[in-house]
Amino acid sequence: MICSICKTKLRKVGNSFQCENGHSFDIAKQGYVNLSRKQKKTGDNKAMVLARTNFLEKNPYDFMRKRVGEIIASYHLGSLLDIGCGQGYYTKTWQAEKKVGIDLSKEAIAYAAKHDRSTLYIVDTIYDLPFEADSFDCVVSVFTPLPIKEIERVLRPNGHLITVSPAREHLYELKQQLYEHVILNKEERENMGDLVLCHDEVITEQKEIDDIWDLFEMTPYRYKSPKDGMDRIAKLKKLNVTFSFLIKIFRKKVL
Repeated sequence: MICSICKTKLRKVGNSFQCENGHSFDIAKQGYVNLSRKQKKTGDNKAMVLARTNFLEKNPYDFMRKRVGEIIASYHLGSLLDIGCGQGYYTKTWQAEKKVGIDLSKEAIAYAAKHDRSTLYIVDTIYDLPFEADSFDCVVSVFTPLPIKEIERVLRPNGHLITVSPAREHLYELKQQLYEHVILNKEERENMGDLVLCHDEVITEQKEIDDIWDLFEMTPYRYKSPKDGMDRIAKLKKLNVTFSFLIKIFRKKVL
């Protein structure tokens, strides 16, 4: 781990991490460390974290978490970084000798660290990762933007990036309630640099959900839905919802 201010190596000294230039970052009582410099964007707020926690802990996404966990376990990893890890719902179940989760939301990271002592959790931006080059065997991104240059930098040669994104029909029934015309999800195609696609797959399950509002609150639709659609969601007691995920595995080329 490196200092987010001067980029020199951090060492654990007592209950803090310190660099040779005197910058110090205290370890919170929950066990996480905040390396973030003051920024306007602070990640998910407490209400969003609570909604996501309430929903995820009922395990509707567990089949996806297990599938990604199977892929991770097959690599027998020494080190794993989960970017945009949120409250650690996925991170805490995955297997690696060293696990690190990073997210800009202090509320989410505090929850993650309190409930998972096997992982080092860090509050910081994913666009300027506080790690030396070639630090990780695997980077995982679940519904998180991809800072490709930073991922390439911290991945070891032949290391893997695993991404999870919404497949075409993910949350289709929820969108039917929100919008007059439903648009299927489109696959985002990015320039992956020196990361080569090795494998991709779509996994899908349909489940009856009784906490529709919590699901809605953790989606991007909460920011751009019409009032009448939101009113319909608020009145729903149950809804059969399609959960569909696109999983991709990339390998860092050896140059």
